[in-house]
Amino acid sequence: MSQENVEVVQHWVEAYNRRDFEGILELTDPTGEMRSRFVALESVHRVSDEGFPYTYFKMLDEAYDHFEIVLSEYIDAGAAVLAAGHAEWRGKASGVQGETPILPAFWLRARKIFRAETFTDRMEALEAVGLSEQDAHADS
Repeated sequence: MSQENVEVVQHWVEAYNRRDFEGILELTDPTGEMRSRFVALESVHRVSDEGFPYTYFKMLDEAYDHFEIVLSEYIDAGAAVLAAGHAEWRGKASGVQGETPILPAFWLRARKIFRAETFTDRMEALEAVGLSEQDAHADS
């Protein structure tokens, strides 16, 4: 496994959870994009868009009082890292809280994330990064 890629992803997620916009931008390729299933159901945010990541987090914070990513597994997929864990959240309007299983995938080049996409289905996430369940277990 590319430990360097995993470390970039770990730092990116830490910056995400802290809402450290500068940290996110430092670790993200300026031509990158982020696909989220938690903001506006499914949305694409381009790093080059004016206001990224401020706009993304504004949308997230309008929907949730609390939203944090907790990852416990990292799967090497060559130029990508697939992580597994859950999102902890509390709805702003409802006050309902819960956990949603998530599998964020991160594609990297030159130690920068140029694409991040959140999945909730393991098979779909593995397919997106070009792996099978057997490949994922072989890496363990």
